[in-house]
Amino acid sequence: MTRLRATVLLCGLASSAAWAQMPGAAETEFLVAITGSNGATRVERSNSVPLIPGRVCYEWRIRLTSGDRLVSAREVFELPAPPTLWGGVDENDYSSSQLSKDRKISETTMFYRPKDGWISHGWCVAEGDPAGPYSIKVYVGEQLLHAFDFNAESVPGSDAQ
Repeated sequence: MTRLRATVLLCGLASSAAWAQMPGAAETEFLVAITGSNGATRVERSNSVPLIPGRVCYEWRIRLTSGDRLVSAREVFELPAPPTLWGGVDENDYSSSQLSKDRKISETTMFYRPKDGWISHGWCVAEGDPAGPYSIKVYVGEQLLHAFDFNAESVPGSDAQ
């Protein structure tokens, strides 16, 4: 009985120690890169993404509290409507992403070796991306590190949908 209690206690301490080592978000950024017609690119913090295919990309960044140790993160990316094409997912038998049945949500697990504590992932606007509210939630295990909510907005005169 004593041995069983000791084993249970040790397992509890081990899981507490693992939980204490779970990284948290020390700092977050959502960046939008827009390339002008002159070829110059400007990068800004914004929660508005202009739907200009081939000229606009966006990226979430999280600086972890755990430093530079290898970490597995799960990105849950939700759109207001299915896009025409999920880049890197559609017609890719080796994609690490899974799509919901309605094609509005992509879930991707990625492994990172943080650089100066930062992890990130980005996307670029493509033809057929829907306008409206988008959400990217980043998890480590079941712990939500951060939810990035932003709007994708049609731009008059562009090739955007």
